[in-house]
Amino acid sequence: MKIIIVSIIFLSISFNVHSGDFNFETSAEGIATALTNQKSKKRVKTRGLKGINVKKTRSIKVVGEEKGLVVEKTVLIPSDQTDRSVNLKIEFDVDSSAIRSDSFALLDELGKALTGAKLAGKDLAIIGHTDSDGDVNYNLKLSLSRAVSVKTYLTTNFQIEAYRLTVFGYGESLPLVPDNNTGNKQLNRRVEITLKE
Repeated sequence: MKIIIVSIIFLSISFNVHSGDFNFETSAEGIATALTNQKSKKRVKTRGLKGINVKKTRSIKVVGEEKGLVVEKTVLIPSDQTDRSVNLKIEFDVDSSAIRSDSFALLDELGKALTGAKLAGKDLAIIGHTDSDGDVNYNLKLSLSRAVSVKTYLTTNFQIEAYRLTVFGYGESLPLVPDNNTGNKQLNRRVEITLKE
């Protein structure tokens, strides 16, 4: 019993330590600040959207929605996460794009940030990420479905115009940490919000 309790405490501490290191936010103010880059943040070794001027890049396969159609393409992305992005620990049902009710409070903080003065009228990308369990192509589609669920929640519950939010699925291609244990897999399953410039 003590081993189980110690393991749970360790995973909890481990996630909290990693959360600070990987640009996870939980408040409307923290989200808005990260997206407007008003406070200098440590660059996260992962990547971001194309069009950012950095030295190291790589190409990955992503899926997105364009004019109501799912489009698959290969994009060139930087090795570092963009300065104007934030990771959110939004949880979904297993093998599903149904958002768990315990993530609604975090989505409400995101909605407040997107309708607040710092981000009003700005365009953003919602990027879904998965762990490496399952087929690569399945994970791409699942990550896109989850990004769409976040967009739907935001446009349904807040006065946010749908055209401001572009959705992408990056699947398992951009893990924050090695995808080799339960805690790391949980970190890699995330939703990233990026300010489009």
